[in-house]
Amino acid sequence: MLTWINEKAKWIIVIFAAGIVVGLLAMDRVPNQGHSYPVGVVNDKKITYAEFDSRIKNIVQNQYQGQHLEDEQYNQLRTEVFRSFVRQILLNEQFEKAELSASVAELESEFSRNPDAVRARLVQEAQRHLYMIQQQATSQEDLMQRSQAYIASLPKFLTDSTFNKDEYDAWLKTPEAFRWGVMLQFEEDLKANTIPMRQLQMLVGASVHPTSLEANWAVNRRLNDYELQVAVASNADFKVEDNSVDSVMVAGYFNAHRDSFFVKKDMAQFEFAYLPVDATAGDDARIREYAMTLYYQLTDSSSTTTFEDMARISSEDQTTAEKGGLLSEDYVGHGVYVKEFEDVAFKLDSGAVSEPVRTRFGYHIIKSYGKTKDSTGAELVKVGHILLVVNASSETIDSLEGILNKVKASVDAGKSFAEAAKEQNLDTHTSNWISRGDNIEGVGYLKGLAAYAWPNENLPDETSKVSPIMKNGKWVVVAEKVKELKAGERSLDLYFDNIKSTLLRNKAAAAAEEYLNSVAEKVKAWVPADSAADSVAVAANKIEKVNIEKANASVDGYVPGFGYGNVHLAKTLENVKEGEWSSAIATDNGAVMVKVVSKKAPQEDAVKEAVKTEIANTSSYAAMSIFNEFVANLENSTAVESNLDLYYRD
Repeated sequence: MLTWINEKAKWIIVIFAAGIVVGLLAMDRVPNQGHSYPVGVVNDKKITYAEFDSRIKNIVQNQYQGQHLEDEQYNQLRTEVFRSFVRQILLNEQFEKAELSASVAELESEFSRNPDAVRARLVQEAQRHLYMIQQQATSQEDLMQRSQAYIASLPKFLTDSTFNKDEYDAWLKTPEAFRWGVMLQFEEDLKANTIPMRQLQMLVGASVHPTSLEANWAVNRRLNDYELQVAVASNADFKVEDNSVDSVMVAGYFNAHRDSFFVKKDMAQFEFAYLPVDATAGDDARIREYAMTLYYQLTDSSSTTTFEDMARISSEDQTTAEKGGLLSEDYVGHGVYVKEFEDVAFKLDSGAVSEPVRTRFGYHIIKSYGKTKDSTGAELVKVGHILLVVNASSETIDSLEGILNKVKASVDAGKSFAEAAKEQNLDTHTSNWISRGDNIEGVGYLKGLAAYAWPNENLPDETSKVSPIMKNGKWVVVAEKVKELKAGERSLDLYFDNIKSTLLRNKAAAAAEEYLNSVAEKVKAWVPADSAADSVAVAANKIEKVNIEKANASVDGYVPGFGYGNVHLAKTLENVKEGEWSSAIATDNGAVMVKVVSKKAPQEDAVKEAVKTEIANTSSYAAMSIFNEFVANLENSTAVESNLDLYYRD
């Protein structure tokens, strides 16, 4: 019986996996079947679940092609697809408002300019038609006749090995071209999206008119080359005590710059407790027992199951499983594999299969494909493996969830979260501020956290103020929301650490600036040593806590102490005369003094050419930037109703 099960394992696993997928989908979706809620609503226009789910499935099928997606990846995909629906609805409204539509000339131009896109679609439709012929054929002769007749009816540019653009353009003008379903679909997409989008981009970007004066200014900033001497006093040498900035100072800075600290999205903070999802000794024993079952099957002379078939079905090393478990096409020497694996692999005779070998990756069943030696006489092997990863079992995870459920029950009974966690000998932690889709630092993505923190108004109210038990590959977690911020609010709490860091950095920079001014005369007297070997000169020129070096850069280039394209550097180079040192300037990195040794202006012809390019690039880039900002503002200013939580537990 065991032999039969193992020989039929492929089909049993396929059927079982299908059942799991259906079950997981049913668990992941939580719609109320009594109501037909849309996935989203944008300006009274509904996004239906059917069209949303269809797009998700198409993307998974076409882009990921059977790859396993983690919960976090699915969440990100759904978020992006939802946003694409919102964006399309908003753009369609703009197309309608501006009366944008595709002309016949524009459609013809798009078809003519994109032969590769058209041919790809035609080939796909032709392949589908040939498949239908294959399914309907009554005999091999009928199949050959009908297939050859169909292929002969295809346009020449599609079947010839060399593409003829003239034939393609001529075909576009025939009625035959638009008897293809994919051509009608492509035309509809051009009419509905591509061409109106381009028209809207031109309309929105029409106000962009870069002038030669602006281009000249930008080009000269970029092409004027300065030879500089730079003295830097780094913030790192002027550390200030953390308690030198108190909460009153932070609050004062916040109140003086309130509009810089608004909350962009709804956010929350959590108190949480967690347990690691580690495999137990019992889990290890179960996996080893299963590995031994596979080993016995492979070494059973009456079994027809091959190592390669078993690897494809059972191995959890997805990369090698597709190749029947083979780890490398080449022979490899010592040091490539971990020691426990290597010790067994080099002892196996060609064709032999090992008993399960434990490494930090799990249990391996190893097969040898032979040995050889390299030119130095060192031994080489070629091997394959079946990997079984040792993960926590459902029983282990259930026991962990049971502990956290006791925490949840105690909180619901009236105890504080900290008290309830302490009863179970668990530490409590406070999360970073997170918004929908963010992860808790150190824990990662938790399916169900967003739905708990920002419940959909169409769902019944939860009786517990504590989250459901959540888990990922590393942790089992329970949490309670302790703070909340709404988008549009100004929050000192959210930005407290950032403000404090800024004030501490400013204090360090001020100290560096004061120090650099105090040694300014030494800096001005500094002379570079003629040789690195001239230790006396180097020692004489050394100034404590100041690093002086040469630099060649434009205003937009990198200069030590300033970084790239720093506004302080631009102002300094405008005001400092050649051969003179500037006064100390505080920057984000500390304080800097600059001496302009020389300035090299660009050639006039080079400036003229660069100005032409600058005008063209600025026009294109600025127009695109304005359009992207236009679309972002449309999204940000529109109230969007999302009901994803009714269908997915994110």
